[in-house]
Parts: sequence; structure tokens; C-alpha cells
Amino acid sequence: MAPLPFALDILAQGAWNGGERIGNAAYAGRGMVFKGGIPVTEETIEERIGVRTRVAAPEDVRIGAIALEELLAQPAVDPARIRVLIAATNIGEDKFDPGPASRALLERLAPRRPDLLAFDLYAGCPGFNVAVEALFQLALAGELSPGDLAVVVGAENVHRARAFKPLDTANLIFGDDAVATALAVGPGAGRSRPGRVVDERTLTAADDFVADIARALLPWAQEARLDGILVDNRLGRIECRVPATAARIQHALLEQIFPREAAAGEFRNFRAAFELYETYGAGFAFDIMAASAGPGVLRRLGCAYTASGRYRRVATVFLRPGEPVRLGLVEAAGPTPDAPACGVVDTLTRTHGCFAGFIEARFDEEGVFGFMDGKGVFLYATRGARPHLAALLGPRGLGLEDIDLLIEHQANFAMLPLTLEQLFAGGPHPPAQAVARYLAERMVVNIHERGNCSVVCMQRLPYDLERGALRPDTIQGFAVNRNLEALRRARSILYDSVGAGMTRSSLLRIRRDLGVGG
Repeated sequence: MAPLPFALDILAQGAWNGGERIGNAAYAGRGMVFKGGIPVTEETIEERIGVRTRVAAPEDVRIGAIALEELLAQPAVDPARIRVLIAATNIGEDKFDPGPASRALLERLAPRRPDLLAFDLYAGCPGFNVAVEALFQLALAGELSPGDLAVVVGAENVHRARAFKPLDTANLIFGDDAVATALAVGPGAGRSRPGRVVDERTLTAADDFVADIARALLPWAQEARLDGILVDNRLGRIECRVPATAARIQHALLEQIFPREAAAGEFRNFRAAFELYETYGAGFAFDIMAASAGPGVLRRLGCAYTASGRYRRVATVFLRPGEPVRLGLVEAAGPTPDAPACGVVDTLTRTHGCFAGFIEARFDEEGVFGFMDGKGVFLYATRGARPHLAALLGPRGLGLEDIDLLIEHQANFAMLPLTLEQLFAGGPHPPAQAVARYLAERMVVNIHERGNCSVVCMQRLPYDLERGALRPDTIQGFAVNRNLEALRRARSILYDSVGAGMTRSSLLRIRRDLGVGG
């Protein structure tokens, strides 16, 4: 039997490559301290987070637009073929911009494709992975046709946005970045079909609209589990998208589904809350903000999201100020299709809204700033990897050793070996040896030079690998980037990212240009 052709694959990338490199010396002597009263110095920054420099963009530059122009200059990218434009972001270019960021990018493409489907996507740092998952579902559902292109622009201008208070040590971690990625739709598109809307409701929400929406969704969740919550969030405020409003709705819903556990405080205990979400199978929860006026984009995306068969029931929420909230329930309309043999072959996104407070935008007398619970983020990133990746890879009979290249989100270098330690626990090799070998030979690292690139990280790492911008090094005693030539030829590539929500999203890609058909 011939292998099934690809439905979606990465075609080309373009990036903003400017900015100023800011070394650790710029932060020493400012009075900043790490938790535990440890003074911030050049040495303690590298010891704790592995960052030596980070990139800062000029304030007058729109770095996402530059990345898009660089992509459109690639010979393989024909603007007339672009059908979807996604701006994946957290803060974007300006934390006070009500959005959507995709509207400014759309102006560049709209003359060639006035029917372009354009929206922002708010899923924390995994935004690129979630965007690829959304495009994968659209392709399988036949919403995209063979030969079409889709573009994901990731852009974060953290320094311009002044995302954190001046003495917050989160300022040490993040760097500005923007990368645009074009994805091609292949002959495997349309092998499934969209889901169908089986119920719709409206409600007039009060000030606590999250709880009101969760109560309205409860009857659907009591009939059968909801595999995802998708919100078209038109509120235009950063505190409503970091974290995604969908994540807060998800948790309010889980508290109603499990009132006894909520009353007992289980959602305030990391292990108990995580296990409860995992046992229930809470699914994904993220926001979009469509550039078009009505709920049409939300409806199309919600119906497409059941196409792969991984998600069978999805709730959609259209949320715009001054209007009743519109709810929809989408159910899968057909059998689960066989997975493609190459290109993007599978994806998985899960949100644990009980941890939404780990990364969020907060208001106080000084304005609105980001807040991070470093310990909580660390726990979620490292402890959550094993069950998540087992759910993605296990049904294919794959493990981490079967992956040629792991592209792992780089929030803090120390998370990388600890995540691998969790993944290798109980394996045939001593964890310390397996971790060091895998980190050196199967992964790429750039956090020491660029900082945490947020939503752009999943795009920047393969871009820098391909153009030869990475160099062998040693960080916190670990050898990194020691197998770059072989990794450029990697056939099986796993993208794994974690961020606000809290959300983890992963995708498995099998390269088509290395002997795989389709």
C-alpha cells in the first residue's frame, strides 16, 4: 500500500535579524535580586538561567513586518497562493495595541488575496505549534487545497512593550525576535471533512463573564467531554489574552465538573490538579482574534478542528464587548483519517487552566505588567513533558530515541536537562549520561545568545540551524550544539513548547526531502 501523501509541511522561512545584543553586564548593579536574595550579577544570570546576551529591537521598528517581507522574498513563496495568515504572539509589538496584529500584516497581502483568512492566535509560547496544528486541521478538513500556502508570523517585541517592571528578573530572560514561516498544503489535504455545529446558544454575561460562560458550557460537558475550547477574543486587552481567556474558562468549567475536588482545594495543589486534568483529558484552550468582522473564522476553525480525529467535540465562544456571547458546539462528522506519511504527521495540544496564574498580565497603580511564577512554570515545563509526549508518540510506537531532532522551547536553559531527565527516567541508560548525550547530539540551543524568544522560539531554532548561525558551546556544564551537520539532515523532528495557559503543544514532522514520498 502506497504511503499517504503529505497534507501540510514547512516550506520556507524569513526572519528579522537586526537588533542590539545586550550582555549581562547591563543588568548588574541595578539592585535586581533573584529569589532567595541572590544579587543579580553577570555570573549569577548565567548560572541560573543560562543567558549571556539577549537581543533588543529598536523602538521604531515593526519586526514582524520585516520577517514577513523576508519570507515573501523567498523564491518558493508566491503571495498569490497564500490563503491563511496567522499572527502568533503574546505581547506582540505593543502591549497596548488592541489587535489584531494580523491586520497590519494583512495589508501587505490583501491586494493579492482579498479572501485571505487572517487571525491572531494567543496560546502563550506554544503559539507557533498551535498555529501549525490549526493549519493541519484546516488542510485535512478540505478548508485548504493542494498548492495553497499558509503563513505564520511570530513576533515578540518585549523590550519595546516594557512587559515587566524594571526590577523584575524576568527582564533578564527575554529577547525580541520575529520569524515568518510559510507552510505548503499537499495532496493529502481534504481526506477528512469538517465537523458540524450541533448546538448554538447565546448569553448575556455579567462582570464575571468567565464563570458565566463556563456555566453555559457545563451542560455540553456533562453530555460528553469537551476536547477543546476555542475563543474568538475581541476584548482587545492584554490581560484577557495573557493567559488566553479560553484557559480561564476551561478551569472555571473544570471546577464546576469537579465541585467536591474544588472545595477540597485539590486545584491549588500542583500534583493533584495536574493529575485531575490528565485523568479527565481536558484538551486544549486558546484564543484567536480574527481580522474579519463576524464569527465566520471561528466557525470554520472550530469545525475544522475535529478533522484529524484527535479532537471530537469542540466548544467555540465568540466574545465581543457590548454583544451577547455566542456559543457553539462542534462534533466530528466523519471517521478518523489515516495520518500522512510525511510532512506534519501529528499534533497534540493540552491546556491546564488551573495553572493560568503562573504567567499573566496584571494591573496595579503603575500600569499593566507581566507576572511569572517561576517555580510553577518550571514544574509545569519539566513534569508535564513525559505524559504529553507519550500521548503523541506512543500510538506510533515511537520514543524519544526515535527522534532525530528535538526542538524544545527555551524558557530557561536549566529546564532543558531537567525535562530530559523526566523523559529518560526508568530508561535503559543512566539518566545523567542519556541527558548529556541527547542535549549535545539531538537538540539545538540558542538561549545563551538570544534569550527566551517566547512564541518565536520554535521558528528561530530551525531557522538558525539551517543558516549555520549556531555554534558548539558549553552551558552550565552541558555541551550543546555538537552535532549540527547531522541535525540539518534530520528526518524526524519533534517540536515541543510550553507557556502561558498553561499550555503544552507539540508536533511531529517527517521531512519530505529525505527520501519520503508525497
